[in-house]
Amino acid sequence: MREAVRMIPEEDAMLAREGHPARMVAAARRSWAIVRRHRVILFVTMALSVLAGLIFILMATPDYRATASVEVEDVPAGAAGAGATQRPNAPGDTESLMQTQLEVLRSRALAEDVARELALVGSRTFFDGMNRKRPEQGAGSLSQRQVEQETVLKLLQDGLDIDLPGKSRIIQISFTSANPVLSARVANSYADSLIRTDLKRGFESGVQARRFLLGELEGARADLERAERDLAVYAARVGGAPPPDAKEGGGEEAPVPQGSVTARLAQLNAFRAQASADRIAAAKKWESARLSSVETLPEVLNNGAMQQLMAQRAEARAELVRQRQFRKDDHPEMREARARLAALDDQAQAMANTIRASLKEQYDVAVHGEKQIASEIRDLERQALVERGRDVQVGIMERQVDTYRLLHDSLLQRYRDMASQAGFQAGRIQPLDRAAVPARPSSPHVGSAMLIASLGGLLLGLLLVGLRHVFDDAVTSAETLGERVGLPMLGSVPVTGDRAQPQEIFSPIASSLLLGSVEGLPRSILVTSAQEGEGKSLTLNALARALAALGKKVLVVDADMRRPVQHRLFGLVPAIGISEVMTGQARVEDAVMPTGVAGLSILPCAAIPPNPGELLATPALDGVMSHARESYDTVLIDAPPILGLADAPLLAAKAQATVLVVEWGRNHHGGLRVAVERLRRAGGSIIGGILTKQQGRAYDYDYHRGG
Repeated sequence: MREAVRMIPEEDAMLAREGHPARMVAAARRSWAIVRRHRVILFVTMALSVLAGLIFILMATPDYRATASVEVEDVPAGAAGAGATQRPNAPGDTESLMQTQLEVLRSRALAEDVARELALVGSRTFFDGMNRKRPEQGAGSLSQRQVEQETVLKLLQDGLDIDLPGKSRIIQISFTSANPVLSARVANSYADSLIRTDLKRGFESGVQARRFLLGELEGARADLERAERDLAVYAARVGGAPPPDAKEGGGEEAPVPQGSVTARLAQLNAFRAQASADRIAAAKKWESARLSSVETLPEVLNNGAMQQLMAQRAEARAELVRQRQFRKDDHPEMREARARLAALDDQAQAMANTIRASLKEQYDVAVHGEKQIASEIRDLERQALVERGRDVQVGIMERQVDTYRLLHDSLLQRYRDMASQAGFQAGRIQPLDRAAVPARPSSPHVGSAMLIASLGGLLLGLLLVGLRHVFDDAVTSAETLGERVGLPMLGSVPVTGDRAQPQEIFSPIASSLLLGSVEGLPRSILVTSAQEGEGKSLTLNALARALAALGKKVLVVDADMRRPVQHRLFGLVPAIGISEVMTGQARVEDAVMPTGVAGLSILPCAAIPPNPGELLATPALDGVMSHARESYDTVLIDAPPILGLADAPLLAAKAQATVLVVEWGRNHHGGLRVAVERLRRAGGSIIGGILTKQQGRAYDYDYHRGG
């Protein structure tokens, strides 16, 4: 039986195993069941919405919409310089341009222009066309005409509609009112006012531009004169400016004039190179002469006088050798020969020293010459720097003069162009289509209004159904019983005026109890309800009679020891009952009473104990149930309500099966769910529920579906 009770959770587990699609299908089915159960709310809401839409269409004043269109150009046609200098606008520039025109159309200034052109202030026709009453008095510090003017401007701005079709440069200007002629007039007036405003703005901007260019031209002329004057003064101060054609041929440098600082500097650099070479050569010669023997120097050996002197010295040495062969050293001729040779040696040494001194002098002369040339070069470089700075300054001042002259000529040409085209420029905005008087009203649109009403009614109905399902958890059908607490419905009992229910109503329910467990009819069945007054005692009494009619031997145990009613339903007055049996004052067979119905007996509750919960918690209840199951096919136990009392959970733990009696439309706010959870936690096996006091047409439907 517990398998039957947990059927819904097992189905949920199976759906969870099957995956997300199965859960979505199950959710869709539950949603459809909710909508179908509350379909009356949905249909009534849709019908009321459609009716409201029809009433709105019949009572609404028809509005007429007239549309004029204009084209916006990038640059006004005929604008000065708009030919070769016009560049294509970027997409962002075009969008900015169109948005600017839209804001101009929505501006108060344009609305004032339209109102002034059409003389709308003081026009009763305009107020009638806008379905507004004309102001008849002032408000606060405003006069009646000022209030009327403000009202006219607001109505114009409210009735105006501007559209940009696609990414085009077309602006569609629409106006809606109850008067078709008025709509066309206002739309055309808005288009004309926009064109006039653009022309006026273009003319005023042209005047401002010419005025601005004239001021810039005067400033450029003054700058040019000042630059030319500064150039002349500077050229006179530094000794004259270079000729204007000093550079020709596309920037090629002119030849350097002879005698200039640059030419002299180049010549001296060449001299310095030669002097450096001479100084290096002289230094080498002097270094060689200083470190070597005088007689071995090439300059000495190559000298003619030195060669002659060396020849004479060789002859004198040879003569001395020859005389030594014949004479002694004391001989006068020997002394004369030696003296002559010594004189020649001294003369050769003196000449060699003179030649070496000349090499030193040459080296000193070369060093001095190089230093002198370097000094002159430094002087010329300083002079060249001064001249170069002067030339640079002159060039800067010449370029400044050229720049001011170019700016002056450009401004002058631009001013002449604008002056020649003043008053002949076309506007940026060109008319495209004039607004025609509309022949048919634009609103209300019957098809759109009915579609909106139908969709709105459908959405509102679904919302009401959802709210009803969320906030009203009353059980009114087999579907809601399964949704709220996961129980199958064994049957439903309609509401009647008699306390005794017709037997044929409970016969199908009694038959379904025969399949309440795997062994067939459960040996003990607890009948209870979440709250009092739901009809559990009457339902148990009727079920006992129906089971007895099926040939079953049934014992009714009135375990509701707080408010026992079963003995009164059978018309009995018990002397002893279940409380005496459980306290050991009587035996079960002595307390059981016949009811007058074949196969049906009752164990009533005679004396009401002070604490039934403690009495039911004793082991005596097990003995009563054991004795009853041995003598009867089934035992029907009438238990107190579940909520607020502990009796029902104690009895549910002892019974083989539990039947929950639910009153139609009574259990709210989760009370039924709490009651079922209490029974299940206590160990009770709930096989289903019986819906009592069912009202309306739902009885037949739910009986056949849930019985």
